[in-house]
Amino acid sequence: MIDEMGGDFLQWIRGFYFVAQRASLKLASFDMGRSQPTLSHQIKSLEKALGVTLFDRSRGKMELTPEGKALLMKTISIFEIIKEMQNEIDENHMQAKGKIKIASTHAIIHCYLPKHIVRFRAQSPNVAFELKGGGQESILDSVELAEVDFGIASLNSHSGGIVYHDLFETGLELISPKKNPFFKTKTPSLKQISDVPFIAQPASSTRTSLIQTKFSDLDLNLNVVLILNNFESIKEYVELGAGVSILDDFTLTKNDRERINTYSLDRYFGRKNYGIIIRKKKYLSPPVKAFLRKLKPDIQL
Repeated sequence: MIDEMGGDFLQWIRGFYFVAQRASLKLASFDMGRSQPTLSHQIKSLEKALGVTLFDRSRGKMELTPEGKALLMKTISIFEIIKEMQNEIDENHMQAKGKIKIASTHAIIHCYLPKHIVRFRAQSPNVAFELKGGGQESILDSVELAEVDFGIASLNSHSGGIVYHDLFETGLELISPKKNPFFKTKTPSLKQISDVPFIAQPASSTRTSLIQTKFSDLDLNLNVVLILNNFESIKEYVELGAGVSILDDFTLTKNDRERINTYSLDRYFGRKNYGIIIRKKKYLSPPVKAFLRKLKPDIQL
């Protein structure tokens, strides 16, 4: 037996989801195309119906209470089920159209995804893509809050709320100017690298943390002269002789290797995997499933 509920209940929890994401009635109302008073009424109605306080309003922001955090996860699951109900009836028809949302690093978006998206859209021209670039924390948040269909990232560990599928392997490479004033050897040591100007990525990058940890373990400090958050810009500065840097090997094209020197660092850092990250119990539309199978034919969905 399903208990009766008000016809507005789904709208209430939809409004709750937007406010929880934005931590602001004003921003949530803008996203939803609703007035603030209307959205505020929906939140108060939901709190009254459930008999709990969902937001702590004492600091001028709409911060989730423990009850609010628990409801947010359930709300995401509810709307995933609704999407599945709406689309599963005619899955073959739905495979030909829709939108695929992906969160990943800027390097993956720039270097790995383009060929796959172009090939997929050649077969399914009515499928659109929305790509969101960011660091590991941002990617995981987007996946766990169901803001995207899936993410692609390299993870050392992950919570029980996601499913992870290995996608491809990569390694780190040192890059330096072609007219190399820094190294006389074909296999620079970490000590030699620490002695020359180094172009780093921001501290938020998982690559930065990995590199710094390895050097620190050997009591070495990198001579950082420049920090850039764009790997293409890093290549340009290296080519001009501003310093050396370390990038994932998949970001280096044939043209890059002709204009700058590259050195494998597998002996120091080993190899790592990038993988597909999907929220558990996430509804995957037919176009999303089709694209995931193009990326990884043996994926179990």
